[in-house]
Amino acid sequence: MSSPSDEIWNRALEYDVPATHPGDLAVRRVLTFHGMVHNGGFWYAVETHAADEEFPLDAVADGYRTLGLESTAEAIDRAAAEYDQTAGVGDDEAWGEAEERVNDEYRAVDEDITAAIERTLTEEPALFAPTD
Repeated sequence: MSSPSDEIWNRALEYDVPATHPGDLAVRRVLTFHGMVHNGGFWYAVETHAADEEFPLDAVADGYRTLGLESTAEAIDRAAAEYDQTAGVGDDEAWGEAEERVNDEYRAVDEDITAAIERTLTEEPALFAPTD
C-alpha cells in the first residue's frame, strides 16, 4: 500500500492527467525539473526549461516554493539569471564559467522532495487532489 505522498508523486508523473490543484501542479513541475537534473545536470535542466512553454524556470521555481523548498527555488532563480546573461552571447568561455558557478547549487534529492510533499500535505491539504 502506498502513502499519500507516493500517490501524489505518482499522479504528478501521469502527464496525460491534468494537475488541477496547485500542490499537484507544483509536484509535477518539481519532478519534471528534478528528473532533468538527474539526466543531464543542473545547467542542462536550466537551459532546457528556459525555453519550455509548459514548465518555464519561474514556474519551476514557484513549484519548489509551494513545497517549501525555498533554497532550491533560489538556486534556480540564480541559475536563470546566469543563463539570461550568457545565452546568445556566443562566448563559450562565459557559458562554461556560468555553468561552473551554478552547477553545484542544486542539492535536492528525492528524499527532500518526498519530505516536502508530506509536509505540505499536512500543512495545506487543500493544495492537493484527494488521495485514495
